[in-house]
Amino acid sequence: MSERDAYPPVSAAWYTVAVLFLAYTFSAIDRQILTLLVGPVRADLGLTDFEVSLLQGFAFSLLFVVVGIPLARVADRRSRRGIIAVGIVFWCLMTALCGMAKTFGQLFVARMGVGVGEAALSPAAASLISDSFKPERRAMAFSVYHLGYPVGGGLALIIGGLVLELLAGVDEVQLGWLGTFRTWQLAFIIVGLPGLLIAALMFSFREPVRQERMYDTEGERIPLAVIGGYMRERWQAYGAHLSAVAFLGMLAVGTAIWYPTFLMRTYGMSASGAGYSYGLVMGLCGAAGILSGGWLSGHLMRRGHADANMRVMLIAAVCKTLPLVVGPLMPSAELALLCMAVATYLGQVSVGVTTAALMEITPNEMRAQMLAVMLFLVNILGIGFGASLIAALTDFVFADDAALRYSIALASAVIAPTIVVILWLGLPHYRRCVEQVHAMQRTRDLQALSHSNTTPSGDKGVDYVQAT
Repeated sequence: MSERDAYPPVSAAWYTVAVLFLAYTFSAIDRQILTLLVGPVRADLGLTDFEVSLLQGFAFSLLFVVVGIPLARVADRRSRRGIIAVGIVFWCLMTALCGMAKTFGQLFVARMGVGVGEAALSPAAASLISDSFKPERRAMAFSVYHLGYPVGGGLALIIGGLVLELLAGVDEVQLGWLGTFRTWQLAFIIVGLPGLLIAALMFSFREPVRQERMYDTEGERIPLAVIGGYMRERWQAYGAHLSAVAFLGMLAVGTAIWYPTFLMRTYGMSASGAGYSYGLVMGLCGAAGILSGGWLSGHLMRRGHADANMRVMLIAAVCKTLPLVVGPLMPSAELALLCMAVATYLGQVSVGVTTAALMEITPNEMRAQMLAVMLFLVNILGIGFGASLIAALTDFVFADDAALRYSIALASAVIAPTIVVILWLGLPHYRRCVEQVHAMQRTRDLQALSHSNTTPSGDKGVDYVQAT
């Protein structure tokens, strides 16, 4: 029996995705809640836009990128459910701890802790999903998982707006022996603690059998030199994919973080109004875009396009450039939100297929680690620099808070075309890499059927590594 026949039942596979979706939703809520609280946090702690951007981006990504790859190496060999469960508990507690912060330094450290916890999720989740679905179905499965980001991000804005609206006019709330809290502090606590329940759900499903392995021994450690050699031989495909994803992260994170503040500064919207409006755009249009991307990738793959996943990324990048650039320049909030709705839909089309594209060219024992590398780049360039780039343009180039709209437009006008060029140049290299990996896997399946009783498992792994 080939590895393709060892996937779990469809119902079990989709249940796994459902639980991981919930985990990702809560991670997005805890990550994005600060977006709507910029005003009160900035006022209470006496911060600049640039300092707030450090809390939104750099603080979160600083330890995320440090612990991400070590955690991923463990996930490629050990219990992926356990790693995710521990991560959920940690980031939820650290989000609640953000609500205890009284200074910039305390809030910075707590946000670093949120990043540490969330670093455990996506690499292990990608490995679980890849082992639950055949290649032609993975894009849709990853798309459903990635729905957690727009849904969670939208809920963060909506919940935050609701808290601010309910406590409008209230400066502080006394919570008995816990002490006195500002309204923005309560928002962190309210969104942080409920996520602890999701950790228990991680043990409600079985881990699937690991598929498409280089080695036949479960839990065998792959030397870093082997991983590096595998990537070097395919550097054009990996380079195009990873660099494009990094710039996609920079563009998406930067605009998402600053758009609610832009709506408030430019059009005079209230914090709750901006939260509701942008939250609905992110939730509805983002969800529709992600599902569309998964469907389109599967459709193209069934029509024989080996490069379906990266092809979808290119199509989405081309189409979203214009609405991203012109949206902040619109004369009304309604038109700005309409442009962002289009851009959000098109941008999220590539989200699920981005992970599927990476998994398509990566053997099982490397998958969590390769996704950790991708997230490393997304966090360094995306979360780390994306938020701060727009803030730096506002503070140091335009030197005017009201010029935030021009900062968003300028950043989009430079980054979006760069992504298109990278994907266009990388597409043929990625296509060849996918075809090569598929051919090697078919050969390995045939060898497994012919020699399962005579060939030592270690020899199969060595042959596969040498063949790559």
